[in-house]
Amino acid sequence: MAFAFNNGACRSFRGDGKLDLLVRSAETGALWVYPHSGKLNGTQTYEDPVKIGDNFGRERFCFIQACDVTGNGRAELCAFSVKEVTVNGEVRKINTGENGVFGFFLLQNLGGPGEIGPFGEPTRISGKREDDRYWSTFGFADITGSGNDDIFSRGLGAGNFDCFPHLNAGVIADDTYDREPLPLTTINPDDFPFAMADFTGNGNLDLLVRRPDGDIALFEFPGKPGVEYADPASGTWYTVARGWQDMKYMTLTDVDLDGKPDLLALRPDGTLSAFVHSGRFDPDNPESLFSEPVTVGTGFDRYDTIS
Repeated sequence: MAFAFNNGACRSFRGDGKLDLLVRSAETGALWVYPHSGKLNGTQTYEDPVKIGDNFGRERFCFIQACDVTGNGRAELCAFSVKEVTVNGEVRKINTGENGVFGFFLLQNLGGPGEIGPFGEPTRISGKREDDRYWSTFGFADITGSGNDDIFSRGLGAGNFDCFPHLNAGVIADDTYDREPLPLTTINPDDFPFAMADFTGNGNLDLLVRRPDGDIALFEFPGKPGVEYADPASGTWYTVARGWQDMKYMTLTDVDLDGKPDLLALRPDGTLSAFVHSGRFDPDNPESLFSEPVTVGTGFDRYDTIS
């Protein structure tokens, strides 16, 4: 099974609505963007990569994703730095920190129209709580409908699935996101929540999780997520795919640019596969949600970020 941060969501670095692909070299820590060509066309879907930064490896940031915190439709970089974690009673040092500071950092996109970057210096926009509560997964979606990316996360070793809403006051150091969780629903503690989007076409965000057996399950909320807590019994679970236990990374995108959410998945051999939304959700045949995979890249096993 993949590490619980091995998910992402594609964003448009050039602000043209085409969702590009952010990757990080596992060996060097360099960041690259593969611009979307404008058409789903096999391994020609993405253009040649553009290097956007160095020194972003796991020793500095345990994970990094594309995001849209400012709500301007252009991809920014979010990076997460953790001082240490405790595993089976053993304290393990994780990151070096930014001048000794740890937390959630944003690098804003300073480029002009049609440009990919440059990016600003890291600004810490949120950090750990002062109590003993922890969350162990991390993803972005506009859950509140504000136009900015909110954060969704599952509790550490628990099933609480929560939203940390964007406060909609701009990019404020240490105070861009609410640190009080907004409960969304409860899931299995072993489920990995990796994407939120309107897969069913009912106008509300759905949740995708990967289960320990490799199944991809979709939770259809009874209403708009976040308006009120959704008891698990009030929504509906569907299995929409199987055999994903060996996928290293799973990323939300719209690879064919039709406005419907698709998935990218990185296979152990480095093949990047696109699972395109079939166009409709059939509750009587939920496994028809995604079409047969299309290879859009090879040799991607050299990356430890796909977003």
